[in-house]
Amino acid sequence: MRKKISALALLVAAAAVLVVPSAASAATSTSLSQVINAGTLTYDIVNGSNVPVASPAVAFPATSFDFACQTQTATFGTASEKVKVSNPLFGGVKLDIAGAGSWTDGSDTYAYNNSAGSGCTGGQMTVSGGSFLKTAGANTPTYTLPGGAFSGATPVTLLNNTSITAWEGELTGYTLSQKIPAEQADGNYTLSLTISAIAQ
Repeated sequence: MRKKISALALLVAAAAVLVVPSAASAATSTSLSQVINAGTLTYDIVNGSNVPVASPAVAFPATSFDFACQTQTATFGTASEKVKVSNPLFGGVKLDIAGAGSWTDGSDTYAYNNSAGSGCTGGQMTVSGGSFLKTAGANTPTYTLPGGAFSGATPVTLLNNTSITAWEGELTGYTLSQKIPAEQADGNYTLSLTISAIAQ
């Protein structure tokens, strides 16, 4: 009887050894994620090393008092003061320039935006020329450099980009032509112009 019990115990023990518990279900793949945030449209006046210029300025050549209307010219956008634009938005951008107030020296003034008398009555400035150089981006943007004369509160467009592409570029070489009214008082006149960019 003892032999039978022993044999039965061995058989149960062997069966216990052969029973392997099933393994828990395990994941064999993982899900990755990556967020790429939209860039920001930026623009600035920078030097040849692409460092922002603290106080950019354009100086017209000195002239003398004249009994007739005269025109003076200067260059906006040089190697040391170029307009840098970064457009990562895959959309168009329009870059405008606008003035505020008048050419002023104390109580003496003349206009930059008066079209009367072909600009000679009160003074008017015209923007022309210009050059665009793409510095980054896989595709070349479609653009124009409209320029034009300041009139009233209407700004002048330096760059009109309409293509659906991302790019960085530089604007240089615009000619500023200012008509000074006849018999304008002598003085050291100043005028502020401001650039603005609009995504479109």
